[in-house]
Amino acid sequence: MSGGAIQLLQRATAAMERRSFGEAVSLCEQVIARYGEEPNALMLLGLARMEADDTAGAIGLYERARQLMPEHIHVLTNLGAAYRAVGRLNDARNVLEEALRIDRRHAIAQNSLGNVLLDLGLRDDAKRAYERAVAVQPAYAEPIAGLARIAEEEHRLDDARRLADRALNVAPQNVSAQLTRGKVQLRSDDATTAAQSFKALLGKPALSWTNTVMAQGHLGEAYERLGRFNDAFAAFSRANQLLAHSAAGFASDRSYLAPQAIVRMTAFVASLDAGKWEVTSAPPNPPVFLIGFPRSGTTLVDQILASHPQVTTLEERDSLMEAGLALAGADADFGRLAQLGEDEAERLRAGYWASVNAGLGGVPVRDVFVDKLPLNAVLLPVIHRLFPTAKIVLAVRDSRDCVLSCYQQRFGMNAAMFQLLRLETASAYYDAVMRLVQVCRAKLPIKVHEVRYEAVIGDFDTAVGSLLTFLELPWDDAVRSYAETAKRRVIATPSASQVVRPLYASSLGKWRNYRQFLEPVLPVLEPWVAAFGYEATSGLGVGPQAL
Repeated sequence: MSGGAIQLLQRATAAMERRSFGEAVSLCEQVIARYGEEPNALMLLGLARMEADDTAGAIGLYERARQLMPEHIHVLTNLGAAYRAVGRLNDARNVLEEALRIDRRHAIAQNSLGNVLLDLGLRDDAKRAYERAVAVQPAYAEPIAGLARIAEEEHRLDDARRLADRALNVAPQNVSAQLTRGKVQLRSDDATTAAQSFKALLGKPALSWTNTVMAQGHLGEAYERLGRFNDAFAAFSRANQLLAHSAAGFASDRSYLAPQAIVRMTAFVASLDAGKWEVTSAPPNPPVFLIGFPRSGTTLVDQILASHPQVTTLEERDSLMEAGLALAGADADFGRLAQLGEDEAERLRAGYWASVNAGLGGVPVRDVFVDKLPLNAVLLPVIHRLFPTAKIVLAVRDSRDCVLSCYQQRFGMNAAMFQLLRLETASAYYDAVMRLVQVCRAKLPIKVHEVRYEAVIGDFDTAVGSLLTFLELPWDDAVRSYAETAKRRVIATPSASQVVRPLYASSLGKWRNYRQFLEPVLPVLEPWVAAFGYEATSGLGVGPQAL
């Protein structure tokens, strides 16, 4: 490289460090105009594109730089971060592992790999990557903050607090460590301090929208603990408005989770004569499907069942996705469902079990296998076609508490979770899902057992004993140790911090604290209040005849 190019690149790097991005871009363009494409100039231009929120443009520049210099570790590291930003997690992992084959002691690449592995749900691998980064660079705040986050997710609150404080001693503005410290304060029943922490974080300039969403949501939780329900609702609403803006594309989704697909499937099932369906075989040892609306208690039931020595459970994996997309999407030909032949049924079952086995990661299946994914509820007709003798466990909760709780969460987005960002659409979605479940129970010969969240809280042994009888399992005292089971498992739902605690009644009837906000949607939910036998909403004249 010529001396002139080196000088220009040095000036461009200094401009980047001063955040003078326009100057840096101009200098890099001069390098390319005078000396041709140069990987360092392309990389700096990519960094400038990232700062301008043009991740796709940045990836293109990084990839061109990589072609010119395949072993440029900084190019590879930045490319990995960009891939992660657009959700290309496997590509990100591959390129970061390539960088680390070049230099195992590159702390930034180790930290970035830890971030990707954590996104992939590989918590132990992520922990090791963060630890390697800290071993190389002990004062590197980012991987320390990553370890703090993992400690909190693993319910090791003292370790999480210590690590978050260590990261903040090195870098007082580290957002990840601040979020973790606030979450630990909240879980340690110090809602006042937690609220102060999240408010301070939200006051920081240039806080990313992702971290703003997280902080607003946790601020809402802190306000709720303090009985400041109006403030809590406002914080939850601000988080949801940001999420709705960023996830607007899901409004036009046509998958089987889309509202219009559920309405179509409900009409189809209501009109059919299942006795005229093509007969498919009933494979031995079918799964048990644990379904329900989100926040209806499925995670609690899952942990209880996972504590039984004869049960294997799989949590939150879309193992029926292939079958759902083929047979139940908004544009699917439902005639295929009725005429499903044995060969196609077997192919779809094989795809299902392949996904299950990948999710279990080699864990042997015991006497009873439970597949827990709440919104597999919308695939009940598909489940019946593939596994005609499968048992269905339906988690039920007061619809008012259920919809409110959904509104208060920060779910990963898909067509269903997008509906939960407004009370109006969340209530309509609840109604649509429950109508489909109701129609399937009436029209299909499926075996369903209801587990009421409130019954588990109020009379654990009776509710769980009835469930075990349905599953033809003996009582085992181990089921009472579900909280210890939860602490040992990776739980990828908002309930993770709740199911490690003893049973508590504070979530029962919580909707009353927010009635003024729920008032417009109560007429949609009240028929389900009546249908499931909950106490009617006072002053609201809607009954079960509305169903």
